[in-house]
Amino acid sequence: MAHQGREQGADANGREPAHASLADVLKQVSHELAQLSGRLGHIEHLVGPPILEAARRDPRFLRQIQDLDHIRQKIQALADFLTGLARVAPEQYRIDAGAAARGLTLAELAARLTLSEDSSGADDAGRGELDLF
Repeated sequence: MAHQGREQGADANGREPAHASLADVLKQVSHELAQLSGRLGHIEHLVGPPILEAARRDPRFLRQIQDLDHIRQKIQALADFLTGLARVAPEQYRIDAGAAARGLTLAELAARLTLSEDSSGADDAGRGELDLF
């Protein structure tokens, strides 16, 4: 929850929780979503031709590529919305993004979303385990 200033109370190690500007966190989430949208666009271009070819035999396949494009558009729209919110968010509003990121399983993403100094701009793509469906 956004608040002004720092909350009272230290963590288990006696440190004050780190709070980031709400606008900065919104911008970072927007950036992450925009990157996902771009990657989905790339995937769409890769899988589009085979799906369109399959759609000639079975029109249900066309819906799959349309669904992928719709998902990409929604992700980009959410990114744009968050950018708009970041522009109007009062600069004095600060949040504990670390608390929100504790449940994330991608460490690099969690570091970027909390504006951590540990995030070297590393990309989650190509990292971690391969999930085969």
